[in-house]
Amino acid sequence: MALSNAERQQRYRQNLKARASGDAIGRQARMAVERAIAALWSFHERPGPGGIAWAQIDGCETLDQYRSELERSPGNLIQACRAFVPDFEGLAPGEAKAIAAVIEMADALRLARPRPFALANPQSPDARTIVTIPV
Repeated sequence: MALSNAERQQRYRQNLKARASGDAIGRQARMAVERAIAALWSFHERPGPGGIAWAQIDGCETLDQYRSELERSPGNLIQACRAFVPDFEGLAPGEAKAIAAVIEMADALRLARPRPFALANPQSPDARTIVTIPV
């Protein structure tokens, strides 16, 4: 059933209020993790060192297998994300930002200080700049 314009606006306002109050922080964190997993998988589908497919290196041929490997141990996701620090080499800017957001969340949960990351910035003349990713 399609929503009326008033119903869509009401739902939009409710979502804004939930985000502003922090009530939706769990959902936002899950969405950030999903974006990071998608970024990691995109990188995984590219050829690895020496042109060898990552699937031949780690045995993960599908996204479900890869996700299962990340879920196997609580530290696997953050370890995979931290493997790209400090320069996020080999990632597209959007992928780097998604992975940096998960690292920022993990650091916040450990009560670690925020740290800047070197991410590609298309507006920068040299296409590299130091930015801190807000979570």
